[in-house]
Amino acid sequence: MLAGAGAALAPHIASAASPDPFAIETIAADLAFLDGQAHLRTGGAGELALAARLADRLEAAGFDLSRQALRAPFFEPRRSALALDSGEVEISPQFIVTQTGPDGIEAPLHFWRLGDDAQLLKDKIAIVMLAPGRHSQLLAPPSKTSLEAALAGAPAAIVLITEGVTGETIILNAPFDKPVAAIPIAVLGPKPGSAVIAAAKEGKRARLIIDGEAGWRDSFNLIGRIHRAGARHVVISTPRTGWTPAVAERGPGIAAWRALAAWAPQGLRQHSLTFISTAAHEFDNAGGLQFLTSADCPSPRKTALWLHLGAGFAGRDLHVLPNYLTVPLPSVDAQRFLVGSEEILPILRAAFAGQPGLEAPYPASAGGAGELVEVLHAGYRPAFGLLGGHWRHHMMSDRLAMTDPSWVRAAALAAKSAAEQILNTDRTP
Repeated sequence: MLAGAGAALAPHIASAASPDPFAIETIAADLAFLDGQAHLRTGGAGELALAARLADRLEAAGFDLSRQALRAPFFEPRRSALALDSGEVEISPQFIVTQTGPDGIEAPLHFWRLGDDAQLLKDKIAIVMLAPGRHSQLLAPPSKTSLEAALAGAPAAIVLITEGVTGETIILNAPFDKPVAAIPIAVLGPKPGSAVIAAAKEGKRARLIIDGEAGWRDSFNLIGRIHRAGARHVVISTPRTGWTPAVAERGPGIAAWRALAAWAPQGLRQHSLTFISTAAHEFDNAGGLQFLTSADCPSPRKTALWLHLGAGFAGRDLHVLPNYLTVPLPSVDAQRFLVGSEEILPILRAAFAGQPGLEAPYPASAGGAGELVEVLHAGYRPAFGLLGGHWRHHMMSDRLAMTDPSWVRAAALAAKSAAEQILNTDRTP
């Protein structure tokens, strides 16, 4: 389970700010670092290397560093597959993983969509076709609706077919505390899973094997602070973990956060600063929730502004063609969102003018996603956040080509400008 700790990492040191923290070359280097990782799963080598890199950046900018310890589930497969007569198809076990053991589960396959008779799934390996969409969470529509209906039919196991535009497997964020069911659940894209779908439609038998090493491993929320006596806080947050290399999912937030951290000690001299990089995002924002409910988090009364840099707000747009064919475009994906407190919407609208998707901010009352929802519910005001679910969100193909440093820079500079204007109008004692 999550465990909080406020162990100091480094003393306060003098600022060593870059001449231009928002330089294209610096942002490109941040994105390339993510592209060099196998994945960013909590407690894995890539995530811990990224945490060390960000700690170095905060220390160089003059922040006092601390960390909140946490533990998160992991699973390292020995074998994760559906064995058919025609061969073996690799699947992605759904966290928190319920294993089958090395012998697996043998049963007939049954192809099923929401609205079909769930009683036909009893003791079968249910191949559940999700509605098309940019999926990201197991327990959010439409996946939650289909999963709950399928579980009511008492299948032996479930394989969710994540129907996205590329046909790839989309890995789904998971609840933190326990598996959602006692039976094994996995996800599979319709493109790598075409043989499985064909076999399920014919009711053929198969063996599902989910076997590996599982448990809990250590990570932490990284916190950088600059305290100025009597000054209200500016909190700037971003998650750093994800199922995949997550270059366009995590990269824009991480690069913008790093740039703002280099700028803010001098640029926001009238405020205390709290920069938070959270782990365990893939477990329904567990790290962000831990920070938000801890003594390390400034109270809403003591906070002048909270800026959250969420997922995928600088992803590449695609032309989507039949048969899972996509063609990359030299433009940003407009399926991204800017959400903020009602009183700062005019500032946000002006600061992000001309940036597709972000140029039309939504009021906080319209809702949000990820950690931003929790920040708004906790009463932080003013607050705003950037978020999105780009075309290859939660896919292993979310690599360097799925974003562009110029789009990240434009969004980061707009966020900086908006923050300055919001804080210049802050008159709360």
